[in-house]
Amino acid sequence: MKDYYKILGLSKEASIDDIKMSYKKLAMKYHPDRNPNDPKSEEKFKDIKEAYEFLTNKNASKNNIGSMNVNNMNFSDFSNSESSLDDIFNVIFQKNFKKNNRSCYLLDIDLECAVYGCFLNLKIPYQGTCNFCFGKGYKPESDLKICNKCYGSGLYTVMQGIFNFKQKCSKCEGKGYISTESCIKCEGSGKLHKFNNKFIEIKKNTENNTSICLNLDNKDSENNNFYIIIKIKPHSIYFRKDLNNNDLYMDFYIDFIKIMLGGFLKIPTLYGFVVHKIDKCFKNFKNYKVGNFGLNFNKRFGNLYLNIFIDILSELNFYSWFLLNKLKISIEHNNYNLLFNFNKKINAFNDLVFKL
Repeated sequence: MKDYYKILGLSKEASIDDIKMSYKKLAMKYHPDRNPNDPKSEEKFKDIKEAYEFLTNKNASKNNIGSMNVNNMNFSDFSNSESSLDDIFNVIFQKNFKKNNRSCYLLDIDLECAVYGCFLNLKIPYQGTCNFCFGKGYKPESDLKICNKCYGSGLYTVMQGIFNFKQKCSKCEGKGYISTESCIKCEGSGKLHKFNNKFIEIKKNTENNTSICLNLDNKDSENNNFYIIIKIKPHSIYFRKDLNNNDLYMDFYIDFIKIMLGGFLKIPTLYGFVVHKIDKCFKNFKNYKVGNFGLNFNKRFGNLYLNIFIDILSELNFYSWFLLNKLKISIEHNNYNLLFNFNKKINAFNDLVFKL
């Protein structure tokens, strides 16, 4: 077993403050960034870091072992610490959750693009390495100092009773050191907001909430897998009442002359115009069905339904007024079925009221 006190140049009676002070000096001396061409310095730095972590944990365990009571442990403290459940599982199972993280972006497209398919040129944002400091976060040739939170280890220990959890230092972001001059481009983060131009194909009959995986092949990005989530924008003519089927609905307007005399309707669909014939005295105003002219998601054609509205003339000239009055005189009142039945009920109600 390694003599960790000897690695730090200390006696076995050294206090925790002595350990931290010695580690800070040695870590600064043998840090790989200060000795880029010396592989022995890197090995020495690793030994120093290992010795510091072992001795600090050992001293902490000695201080806590006498008062430890499992029954009185307050596990709710985990929610107040800087660790998270992901970090705890990272320690226990050694699983890197960052590989499973998905960067998702919502893309709004027109209904026509979803039906017919299209090609789009996207400008996709991502976090790339800073070109000025090469991701280090500090200005080149600036002085470095040991992080006073993790003392150069890049990690700090969260203690909860018998459990110790290592957490990446939030102050130095796991580097172990802090620069006296941060990079003026990335402000010390080592990352910049960048964009990648990418052509993507929206396939024919692409359904809402479809995801498309993109590999950006960015050398300066840790995560190159992006997911585009397709969102179909509301249409100016067509709408859907139930997303579980492929039926479409639209409001359709015709004049009252065609309602009475019958004729042909020129109906616009997503696939072109279709012509339907209606009989005279047409009355099917709600959900008039045009079969198999809805959407074709999942290879199942839906129907197109028309909500028909009668368009009334906004103005009348004298001749039109004269003809309509002549028509009114010529039509028998009994031919209005709904109006006749309604008036019949009103008259029956009046007779009942006057008899009381």
